[in-house]
Amino acid sequence: MQLNSGHNSVENIVFPVPNIRRILYFLFLFFVFFPYIQIIDFGTDMQPYAVLVGTLLLPFYKKKVTWSEALIVVVFSSSILILMVSELNILAVRSLFNYCSLLIVSFVTFRILRSKIINFDFFLKACIAIWFVISLIQSYVSREFLTFIVSGARTTEDRGVTGLAPEPTFLGIVFVFFILYLLHIDTRHKKKFIILCVIGIVLLAKSSMAVLFLAVLLFLYLLTHLSVKLIFAVFLLAVLTSVVISNFESSRLLYLFESVIDDPASLLFVDASINDRFFHLFFSMKGFLYNYTLPHGYSEWLPYVEYQLSEYSNFVIVESFSLGGRIMSGYGAAFYELGFFAFLIPIALLKVLYDLYSNNIRLFIFHFLFINIVMFSAIPIGFSLFAFYLGFLNYLNWDRRHRIAMGQMA
Repeated sequence: MQLNSGHNSVENIVFPVPNIRRILYFLFLFFVFFPYIQIIDFGTDMQPYAVLVGTLLLPFYKKKVTWSEALIVVVFSSSILILMVSELNILAVRSLFNYCSLLIVSFVTFRILRSKIINFDFFLKACIAIWFVISLIQSYVSREFLTFIVSGARTTEDRGVTGLAPEPTFLGIVFVFFILYLLHIDTRHKKKFIILCVIGIVLLAKSSMAVLFLAVLLFLYLLTHLSVKLIFAVFLLAVLTSVVISNFESSRLLYLFESVIDDPASLLFVDASINDRFFHLFFSMKGFLYNYTLPHGYSEWLPYVEYQLSEYSNFVIVESFSLGGRIMSGYGAAFYELGFFAFLIPIALLKVLYDLYSNNIRLFIFHFLFINIVMFSAIPIGFSLFAFYLGFLNYLNWDRRHRIAMGQMA
């Protein structure tokens, strides 16, 4: 999919000063792609600035929505209704903010990209370069470089660096989303930027979760594009990756790698973080199904999960299980809190991805499976790069239709 970087707007947007429009668009994209930059301490990792700037832009747009956007409007509306019958506290407000972020960021993203005021091709590559260079400096010059501008940056000696994220796992996830965007577009030096992201995940972030996502991505691509050449390429890459990881002395990633090689079934029990995140997903989806897919709201998670811990104490590393009130799974939280309304999120993805790749079912299956698997992990449903992805796909669909119409007119 070719990403047009022209500047001819097709939107009916009224701004008093063109420069203000460009500045607000740039600020919005900046806060989407750097979601952890802290200006005021809100006490959270993910900062709200993209949503705030997006909210400022809403009055300038017509309220007409696409089919997939209408589904997200229903998701957000259901989250408000559920809040009205739930206990009002900070956890409920944070959950509501996630669904608000999903709606506003995806809605505004589509319209900013469609306006073509910002050269997104250049912007994406610049963001990848910035994240990579800062992570590189932290790896080989100073681990504290620019960490003061990030909310609660934290890591340990046996883990990777944080870049402009709070911890190595989030840094790896950012690079995963960058790869996802690149896979959808035709752009110069595409493979080189994907390689930079892979290096960022494996050598800089050293994130076991992000490396697992890479493995899932390769597996799904192999499954949907099976060929002898591809099998050989994946095998060679797996060998090279194992060699690189084996050279990480005293690394948490090496420890996990060796544990899985020795006993794959032990993966769940060798690392407290993996155990914690798995059971957050397991308990949330179990609660969703046992409640007949009806919403739980925002106040029932803690009493429910404390009861579950007593039942599964032989499997859960209870001492390290997170009981902060937040469900560490994007889809897990959505299905537990909103019940059957949460199905509308993957349905929206299904709609935009099928429209985009209806002539290439293998690519449709690959992208649909990958993004949904990723969102079952510890990524908030309101994560700005995920919300951006929905708007980005809407833009790619619009751009394809626009090109076809222009070609027919010519």
